[in-house]
Amino acid sequence: MTDDILDRARTLSGYDDVSRIRQAQDHGWVLGLAPDTPRTLLDLGCGTGALLEAALDRWPDAARAVGIDGSGHRVREAGVRLAGRAELLNGDLLSLPALDDRFDVAFMTSVLHWLHPDEDRAFAWIAAHLAPGGAFVLTTHHPTTDGAGLGGEDVVAVDALRSLGAPGDLSGVVPMGVRARPAKDVWALLERHFTIEESHERTAPVRAADARQYRDFHAATFGTYFSRLLPGDRQTEFFDAVGRAAASRTAEHGEVYRITVRAWRAVRRPS
Repeated sequence: MTDDILDRARTLSGYDDVSRIRQAQDHGWVLGLAPDTPRTLLDLGCGTGALLEAALDRWPDAARAVGIDGSGHRVREAGVRLAGRAELLNGDLLSLPALDDRFDVAFMTSVLHWLHPDEDRAFAWIAAHLAPGGAFVLTTHHPTTDGAGLGGEDVVAVDALRSLGAPGDLSGVVPMGVRARPAKDVWALLERHFTIEESHERTAPVRAADARQYRDFHAATFGTYFSRLLPGDRQTEFFDAVGRAAASRTAEHGEVYRITVRAWRAVRRPS
């Protein structure tokens, strides 16, 4: 495996090819929690525009759709996918400017852990941009963690690092098991700005067809977040090691790991 995997990780490109491993599984679930026939749609962390595309297919009479993502590459991919059906912006979800509209539904899927520890800042912005009767629909991840607070993708990264002779304690990054707060903590943060109307959870196995597919999934999803724990000239090795670690876990357990995914529907608290 000696292709351009590090370049792809740096740009977070290629996510459409591997999103079925996780995030694409939630689209129907998420759209089912939206208000009936929303006219204005907002997707925060829109990625390559897959959820917005599904939303616009479901509600073709929507008057406005806006997607915002921190990756310029993903925004460009979303532009190709949506072909003018939505306004797409490249921006940091923790420092967004005010928009000139209020939205019937705001989505945020598989994103919240990347906003740790400043989730409250994003929630305040979202609450201020919901229309009367509008809903905030999001999904959150809750991996099972060990005594060191490691869970989900952390365990694969640790296996990969150790296989390369590097420390496996993840010193230098905030583990995903910490970033992905427990559901009760997310609930408390949401309740500062919203009334939670619905909350549902399900377990989700993370699987891949082979080592290469998982390597590509890791690069497109986590970028260089974990690989930067190694010197630059060894980072390509890291992605290959991630693929091997995932394949080994799959051979032993039938899956790489399992997480709990929770979907939430919330409305803005009265002023």
